[in-house]
Amino acid sequence: MRAAPLGFATRRPRLGAALGAIAISQSSTLAKLSDASPAVVTLFRGVVALPFLALLARREGHRAAPRDRALALIAGGLFALDLQCFHVSIPLLGVGLATVVPNAQVFIVGAFAALAGERTPRRAIAAIPLAFVGLLLLARVVDPFGVNGVADPAVIAAGSNPALGVLWGIGAATFYALYLVITRRISTSATGSAAVGPFTMLRDSAVGMIAVSLLLALLTGSLLPPEVWPGVGWLALLALMSQVLGYPLINASIPHLPSVVGSVLLFVQPLMTLVAGVIIFGEIPTPGQLVGALVLFGGVLVAARK
Repeated sequence: MRAAPLGFATRRPRLGAALGAIAISQSSTLAKLSDASPAVVTLFRGVVALPFLALLARREGHRAAPRDRALALIAGGLFALDLQCFHVSIPLLGVGLATVVPNAQVFIVGAFAALAGERTPRRAIAAIPLAFVGLLLLARVVDPFGVNGVADPAVIAAGSNPALGVLWGIGAATFYALYLVITRRISTSATGSAAVGPFTMLRDSAVGMIAVSLLLALLTGSLLPPEVWPGVGWLALLALMSQVLGYPLINASIPHLPSVVGSVLLFVQPLMTLVAGVIIFGEIPTPGQLVGALVLFGGVLVAARK
């Protein structure tokens, strides 16, 4: 068996997860810098990353069964829809908070598991109100620092429409949860457990991601950013940091970590994105939104704890 690429992530999972979180932390920042449409950003993420993923999958030395490859293609299409919703939410919420809301996928995955007959831990159910309150604060529907608990319209938020941005973020969380459910099925299936490596699965899912995002880009009538350069450069950097480096590191590391440790390490991502949003774009979340982000992550930590 050939040595697995990024194998150190399984040997030192804390380092691997932290590096992966750092790598994907600037996804929304680079997407905004490119000034491309959401569909074009997603398309470039897949097209630029696919050759690298194909080479890494070949080095991995695995061959996926036809069923697993078909599931990976479907998963890739769902991931494209996740990214579409995420990229739409960026100008509405700001680059930092747009990264926070999709973490609600923890609760959606739990809901799918409960519907499939799996036992739902009580702490996960108890954490749902925390997530709900956090999302209301992020959307500025509720604001403890506003007037009578309602957001003061005179206070400028980081994004143009936080409430709508949260709805798109929940859409991203839903599609990402479906993506996780399918990829988990691949990795635990009778054929997949011995045959599918992380890069093989990411390669096949990238094909599905390209197909769906290409259709969305054609429907919007644009296949390039308004300014080809440096727009394409930002998109290429985004694809390499997130699809080629970040997500493979996270996928390889997280299974070897306690849930709470993994969640804490991944908290690095939105923190770094918030800082970048302030420095690069001058996007300063309201105090109520920052409290909402902390409340939502508190719920995620409680729900993910084993």
